[in-house]
Amino acid sequence: MKMKKFWRILKYLFLTGVLLLLMTGCFLLSYLMGIEEWKTYDPQETADLMLSSEFFDNEGEVFARLYAEEDRLFCEIESLPEHVKNAFIAIEDARFYTHPGIDIIRIGGALIEDLKSGSLAQGASTISQQVVKLSALSGKRTISRKLTEIMMAFKLEQRFSKDEILELYLNIAYFGNGAYGIETAADKYFGKNAAELSISEAATLAGIVKAPSNYAPHIKPENSLRRRNLVLSQMLHYGFLSQKDYEKARTDTLVLTENTRETYPYGYYLDYALMEAKNILGIPLEELYSGGYRIYTALDQTQQKLIENYAKMPENFPENAKDGEAVQCAAVMLDAKTGAISAMIGGREHEARLSFSRAYQMQRQPGSALKPVLVFAPAVEYLGLLPTNFLLDAEEDFGGFLPKEKNYAGWMTLRDVCAYSTNIPAVRLLSEIGVERAKRYAESVGIPFTKEDMGLSLALGGMHKGLSPLELASSYLPFASGGSFGESYAVTKICDKNGNILYEKEPSFFSVLSEKSAYLVSSMLSSAAKYGTAKHLYMEDIPLAAKTGTSSFDSEKGYNRDAWITAYNPEYVFCCWVGFDKTDDLHYLEQGVTGGSCPAAFAKYIFSEIYKNKTAPDFSIPYGIESAEIDKYILDTQKRTVLSTEQSIETFTEFFTRENLPKETALYFSQEPPSDFKAEWQNFYPIISFTGQKDLVYALYRQNSTGTRDLLCRMTGTGTLFSYMDFSAEKGESYTYLLQQSLPTGAVYTEQENLAKGAASVLLSHPDAEIRNGTTD
Repeated sequence: MKMKKFWRILKYLFLTGVLLLLMTGCFLLSYLMGIEEWKTYDPQETADLMLSSEFFDNEGEVFARLYAEEDRLFCEIESLPEHVKNAFIAIEDARFYTHPGIDIIRIGGALIEDLKSGSLAQGASTISQQVVKLSALSGKRTISRKLTEIMMAFKLEQRFSKDEILELYLNIAYFGNGAYGIETAADKYFGKNAAELSISEAATLAGIVKAPSNYAPHIKPENSLRRRNLVLSQMLHYGFLSQKDYEKARTDTLVLTENTRETYPYGYYLDYALMEAKNILGIPLEELYSGGYRIYTALDQTQQKLIENYAKMPENFPENAKDGEAVQCAAVMLDAKTGAISAMIGGREHEARLSFSRAYQMQRQPGSALKPVLVFAPAVEYLGLLPTNFLLDAEEDFGGFLPKEKNYAGWMTLRDVCAYSTNIPAVRLLSEIGVERAKRYAESVGIPFTKEDMGLSLALGGMHKGLSPLELASSYLPFASGGSFGESYAVTKICDKNGNILYEKEPSFFSVLSEKSAYLVSSMLSSAAKYGTAKHLYMEDIPLAAKTGTSSFDSEKGYNRDAWITAYNPEYVFCCWVGFDKTDDLHYLEQGVTGGSCPAAFAKYIFSEIYKNKTAPDFSIPYGIESAEIDKYILDTQKRTVLSTEQSIETFTEFFTRENLPKETALYFSQEPPSDFKAEWQNFYPIISFTGQKDLVYALYRQNSTGTRDLLCRMTGTGTLFSYMDFSAEKGESYTYLLQQSLPTGAVYTEQENLAKGAASVLLSHPDAEIRNGTTD
C-alpha cells in the first residue's frame, strides 16, 4: 500500500513537473517567436456572446427569433442534467475537471496516434482550448497559433471556473443546421429545451460538434448514429452511464422535429415591434439582433393569421387596375381596454423586412370616419346633444364653404345623422362646437393636425395630410373603453439575456370623455352598423358599433380614393383601409367601392371568426344613462320626444342622460263622441250627462229654435260620468244641446290627424217631449 501511494505521488509530481516545463516552454517560445496576441487576450470578451433575441406573443409563446450572424440562445449550465454535460465531456475532454487548460496525456496520445496515421474519437484540444479557438482565433493550424491557443487557455482557466468554461463551450459550439449553442440545437433538432434532452439526444448533439457537415442527423443520419453510439460508449467507459442506461440509449430511435417556424413570421407586426423595442432601448438594430433580448408583445397569433389570410385572397378586394397594380389594404386590431396592438398588416403581402407599412407610416384622407371623433363626440360631450336631437339637412352656405349632398333629408335626429353619415348637419355641428375646440379633443386622442387644418371641411375628413389606420383606430378607443384613451403599443416587456426586466409597459389609460358620452356615441354608431352606412357589417348575435369613411376622386363618376371602416365592441377596435398607393386616372376605386363595401366585409369576417365559439360582449350602460320607450310616430311627425303608451302605434328604445329623460307621455284619443251623451228634464230643468275620455277637452253648447248658440261650460274628461243642469233654460222652449270634443295641446288621434273634432247633439223640446239623439258634423 505504501509503495502504491509512493508511486502515485511520484507520478503526480512527474506530471506536474512536465506541465510546468511545458508552460515555461510555451511562454519562452511565444516570447522568442514574438507572439503578442495571447498577452492582449481578455477572457471576459469570450463570454460576451452574440445571442439571438426572441419575440413572444400575448400568451408568452415564442413566435420569432432574430439574430445578426449566429442563431444562438443562451443556456445556463445549472439548467442542464448531468447526462447532457457528461456526453460532451466524455467525447471531447474526459479529464476536463482535473487539467489546468491543457491535457498532457491527451496531447501525448494524440501525437502517438498521429504518428500511426490513425484517428481516435477525441483530439488533442481540451474544452478550454476549443473555447479559445472558437471565440478568439482563426482556423489556421500553425505552431504559433497552437502556442497562442495554449497560453490563452491558461488565462481562460485563471479567469473562469470549470463550470463557467463548460457553459461557454456549450453556448459557443456550432451544431450545424444553423444552430449555435446547445439550446438552439435542442430546439432545431428535437423541438425542446436543452434541459429536456434524453441521454440519446444529448449524445447525438455531442457527436455533431467535431464535424457538423459529417455528423448532423438531418444530413447524414447513418454517420450521426455511429457517432452517437461512440459517445455513448465513451460515457459508459468513463463511468458516466450504467450498463442499463447505455443499452437503452443505444436502442432509442431518434425523432427529429420538423422545423416549420418561419424565419420572419407576421412581417408587418414584427417590423413594428422590432422598431418599437429598438426605440425603447435606444440601441442600434444590430445590437438588438445579437443581444439575447426577450421581447414580449401583445400579438394575438389567431387574429394576425385571420387578417393576413383574408388580405391575401384576391376575391376579397376590387379588381386590379388596368396596368395590373393591385388594390392595397392595411388593417389594425387594438385591445379596447389597453390600446395594445393585437394584430396588424401594412399591406396585402409582406415582401421584405422593415418594408413600408401602410398601417402606421401612411397618411390618407379619412373621410367621414373622422366625424365621430371630431364632431359627434364633442357635440355630445360639450353641447349636451342627445340621439333624439333634431338637425336640419338642407343646403347651406357656411361662410363660403358649400358642402353638397345628392339629396337632402330635412330634419333628422342626431342618431340618423350618425347612421347615414349626413354631411350638412355634421358641418353645422362643428361650426357650433368650434373648430379649435373640436380639434383639441381630437388631438387628445392622437389625431395629428397641421397648421393648414383650420376649416369646417374637417367635419368631412378634409385634412391637409390625413392620418394612418393606427391613428384612426386609436382615436376610437374612448368609445370602446368607456371614455379612456392611451397610446397604442406592441411591446409589453423587455428582458435581457439573464431575465432581468429592462422595460415594462405601465398602464397609461386616462379619461378624455365621460362614460355617458362614450356610451351615447357608441349607441348611435351601433345604428350605423345596423341600418346605416355600415349595415353590411351587421350581425344579430355580435353587437358592433362602426363608422365608415370614403374620400372621393371623381365625384361625377363615383370614383373614390380611400375606403375606410372602424368597427369596435368593448373588447376590440378594428380599422381597415382600402385603396391604391397613388390615386390617378389609372388607379382609383370603382363606383360602389366605399367604406361600407369591402372594408365592412373585412371587419365582418374578422369579428365573426373571433366570436365563432364564444359570446360577443355588448356595451354596458353606465351610471347616469337610462333607456326609455319613445313614441316614434310623434317623434317623426311632430319632432317631439315623448314616452310611449299602450296606444302608441310604433315605439323604439332610446338612451338619455338621467337629467334629460323625457317626462311627457304620448296622448292618443278616439274621434268617436261619448255614446252615453243624453239630455232629459229633471225637476223642470234640463240635465245633460256623458262620460268623457280622460284628458280630452269638451265644450257644451245650447242652441235655441232661432239658431242662437251659447257656450254653457268647458271641462276635461276624467273617464267618469259628468252631469250638467241647465238652470237658464226656459220652459216651453225647444233646445238642441251640442257636445264638442277636442284634443289637448300635443295630443294625436289614432287616425294620425294632427287636430280633429268630434261632436254630438241632443234635441230637447219641452217637459213632455221625446228626447232625440243625433250627431252633427
